[in-house]
Amino acid sequence: MSRGDKRERDREKNQKKLQDKARQEARNSVDNCNADDANFAAPFQGGNPLQRNMDDAAKLQAKVAAKKAKEQDSQSQCTATVGSTVAGKKVPAKKKDNLDDLLGAGLATKKRVK
Repeated sequence: MSRGDKRERDREKNQKKLQDKARQEARNSVDNCNADDANFAAPFQGGNPLQRNMDDAAKLQAKVAAKKAKEQDSQSQCTATVGSTVAGKKVPAKKKDNLDDLLGAGLATKKRVK
C-alpha cells in the first residue's frame, strides 16, 4: 500500500462510522416514537412499521392469489392433455434363447475356407 492512500482510507472509514452512528440513532428514535404517528417516517426504512406490515401483507396476499391462479391454469392444461395419448416407442419382443444357442455361444458355426 502506498502512503498517499492512507488519507482516503481514513476518510472512508470515518464516513462509514458516521453512517453507522446515524443509522443507530434513527433506529433508537423509531423505537422511542409512537407507531401511530402518521407524520413520522424513518429515512432508511420508508414509513412506519404498521404501514410496512400492511403493505407486506397485501403483497403476500397478491402473491398467493397469483400462485393459485397459476396452479389452476396448469391443472386445466394437464386435464386437457390427459385425454390425448402419446404413442410410446415400440420395443421389439426378445427372442427366447434355446439350449443350443446358449451352449454354442461364442463358437463359430461354420469354418472359414482360406
